[in-house]
Amino acid sequence: MRTVITRAGTAVAAAIVLAGCSNGAAEPEEPKGKAAAEVCGGFAREAATTAALKAVTGADRFGEGLSDRDKALAGLRDAVRSGQENPHRPQGYTYCRLRTAGQEEQDVQFVVNGVDEAPGRDERLAHTTTWFTTGEQAFATAGHAEVFFLCRPEPAAKGTVIATDARAFPGSEKDDLRRRSRLITLANAAARQVSKDLGCADDRLAPGVPAPVPASPSPS
Repeated sequence: MRTVITRAGTAVAAAIVLAGCSNGAAEPEEPKGKAAAEVCGGFAREAATTAALKAVTGADRFGEGLSDRDKALAGLRDAVRSGQENPHRPQGYTYCRLRTAGQEEQDVQFVVNGVDEAPGRDERLAHTTTWFTTGEQAFATAGHAEVFFLCRPEPAAKGTVIATDARAFPGSEKDDLRRRSRLITLANAAARQVSKDLGCADDRLAPGVPAPVPASPSPS
């Protein structure tokens, strides 16, 4: 009888120990949001774009709330087919809107639209703007970067100029020229993804990180 009680007591004690170990060991949490390479149609797959996105937002996982890539692409396809801008969307389409996982505030959004033509370079903005070599025209400030490229469904077609605008809060880096390079990297990568989605021919978009136009302020 004593042997049975002893064995039963041992079994209960072992169960308590195991239960204590199980309860005390925290289960690893599932990471929130998506990795940079998975958002916005995968525009940030390349290492330079992933690094730029992390530098601008301070995060490497994101939510895609309020993004509407399908609607944006449908509107751009109509513009490309007609060879003109869409007069009903003067504010453009939200191709992608990213927020850092676990936070409420908006971090980066990409707005696209068909436009009449790329703007000329305004030298009066030289103290706050850097121009870059990609597409038809490209520039960046502390708050946003914009890339214009000509989208033609085939080389002989007239095509439409597509504007891709990457917008972000300046934060503490508002006077940092490296921030302009990071923002133009994001805008250019998004433009390349849009061009791929639309099947544009000869968009003249630079790979990787676009180079500053000579004599334009550039990051050190």
